[in-house]
Amino acid sequence: MDDLTGTVVAVIDDREQAREALLALASAGFAAELLHGDEGRALLGKETGEGFTSIVRRLVLDSGDETSIAERMDEALARGAYITSVDISSDQVHEVVLILEEHGGHDMWRLGESSHDRLQSEPEPG
Repeated sequence: MDDLTGTVVAVIDDREQAREALLALASAGFAAELLHGDEGRALLGKETGEGFTSIVRRLVLDSGDETSIAERMDEALARGAYITSVDISSDQVHEVVLILEEHGGHDMWRLGESSHDRLQSEPEPG
């Protein structure tokens, strides 16, 4: 397995689906973080610290894409959705995306050291 190279973040609208996504990720060997409500919005707004919120903040500020990612996440939290983040290696992206989509995940991004990419699973053949 590669070293951890990034973080996948996703919006999940439903509380039960968010809980099930965390359980499914844990069963597959992934550690995930979950943000929700005003507490999540406060953490997302922090400019210093460790973990997913700090990474997101630094990336969007460095890329100048703050409105595209951070504001979308903040809006999702404001309307009651959940934001989940999962640290991954490059070969784990697809597996994590499938798990998150299976549990209602959408508006997904892979955040790396110096890049960010919008994610979705590949369409079924046929």
